[in-house]
Amino acid sequence: MLRNKIFLIGILGLALFLRLYNFGGNPSSLYWEEVALGYDAYSILKTGADHHGHFLPIVALESFGDWKPALYAYAIIPFIPLFDLGAIAVRLPSLLAGLSLLFALYLIAKKLGQNPLLVLAITAISPWAIQFSRVGWEAHLATACITWGLYFGIATVGEKKKIQIRHFALSVFFLILSLYTYHAARIVAPVVGLSIILFITSSLGFKSVLGTWKKMLFIILLAFVAVVPLLAKISSPEILQRSRETSIFSDVSIILESNQLKEQARNSLLSRLIYHRYVLFSQEIIKNGLAQFTPRYLFLSGDPQIRHSVQFFGHLYHIEAIFLILGFFVWLKKRTKLHLLLFFVAILSVLPAAISTGSPHALRSMTLFPILMLLAAEGIQMILSLVRARKLLFTAVVVLIVGAYTAELSAFWLYYNDIYPKVAASEWQYGYAEMVQSLEQKMQENPDLPVYVSRAMGRPAMYYWFYTKTDPRLVQAANATAKKDQGEFLEFGGIEFVNSESELPQDDSPKIVASPITGENSWTIEVR
Repeated sequence: MLRNKIFLIGILGLALFLRLYNFGGNPSSLYWEEVALGYDAYSILKTGADHHGHFLPIVALESFGDWKPALYAYAIIPFIPLFDLGAIAVRLPSLLAGLSLLFALYLIAKKLGQNPLLVLAITAISPWAIQFSRVGWEAHLATACITWGLYFGIATVGEKKKIQIRHFALSVFFLILSLYTYHAARIVAPVVGLSIILFITSSLGFKSVLGTWKKMLFIILLAFVAVVPLLAKISSPEILQRSRETSIFSDVSIILESNQLKEQARNSLLSRLIYHRYVLFSQEIIKNGLAQFTPRYLFLSGDPQIRHSVQFFGHLYHIEAIFLILGFFVWLKKRTKLHLLLFFVAILSVLPAAISTGSPHALRSMTLFPILMLLAAEGIQMILSLVRARKLLFTAVVVLIVGAYTAELSAFWLYYNDIYPKVAASEWQYGYAEMVQSLEQKMQENPDLPVYVSRAMGRPAMYYWFYTKTDPRLVQAANATAKKDQGEFLEFGGIEFVNSESELPQDDSPKIVASPITGENSWTIEVR
């Protein structure tokens, strides 16, 4: 028992170190979506409304012509008075979500009869868990909510086959929270909820569940009330715009391909069947779904977007390929109701990425990763169980596995801290904080000159408000009259945000111009 406590403390200490070391400084800068979430949180804290003036938005925040679920911004609010408006406050909810995920997986592992410390250890050092805990990703918070919803759903089935109604209520609570956190969760969470109900019913029997029908019905009615704001806007841009932009069903190229193939086959009955657009859409969904399980994606380079993966590593370590395969076959052999539930959730978790363009996509399928950790741990346990009777061999295998993980973690950590900040700097819009500071100084020295800031790096107005802590009331007041491009301000407080220098006044009057230096992560701020 004492040894287990020491291991637990050691694992948690390592997890904290890997997430807190240079926290806020690596990744090297805040991505514009983080900045937008942070400034809207600041605006709601100061005024009760987002920077567009929407009072206490619940469903979504208007963001650069798009709509983002609002819960992450609200999660930032308590940390702004503590840490000021900056990277730490913006990223802390995601870090806490990552730490809570460790405990959720620990508890699920116990329900599975697995070694919970083993699951905790490999998740604590996993590339995906480290990467996403250090950035303000709404998807990460949603994944934590869904995982906790899954755990409490499983825990609803008590040890003596009695229904634990409080756990069911907590399961529903966390699943509803996820709906207000990330777009993909609005697909995954409801189906997970229905799957949990089927799991509970099949595990306890219909009569047992029926015995608590009043309490369960009350919880379900409360859940319905909680999602009324979402249902009320089900057909509005706040809910549908992102799916319209990213869904494969909005991709006309598949329809054009279907028409072309049928035409080449002279529009025969067979061609109308096998080249039907729904057949091609189905093929695309299967292809995108399978892309989430390829070795390249999982173990070699990860998500093609460098903000989602360091590229030098996949989302999992190379050695875990063996453990995943073994764990898969162990679960397949056991095939308990709980294992089947987790298999189903794993498949379901890739659906948002499967029906979207740009697959594989780590954010849209993030719910998959916790289940992969459970599978990998099962694979390790299987190997150890085979050699446990031979003490010397068992020790050698343990040393080999620990050594492999140590080597992989060391390589990942060195790359993540020494190389990744340099190669990924531009994708994290590095240089904006320094630019805004220099621009403010130049504006104080030349208060009467007009100011022009390049949009080449993206969203300069939002970065300016964030790093200067601009009073949100000023932004809200300018919202109705300011020139915009897809919701992005093109002017504010005497500053114009321009696409190129061709938009500058073609006269000799002095002006302050801020523009990024090509090929470098820095800016020039000068009077011309």
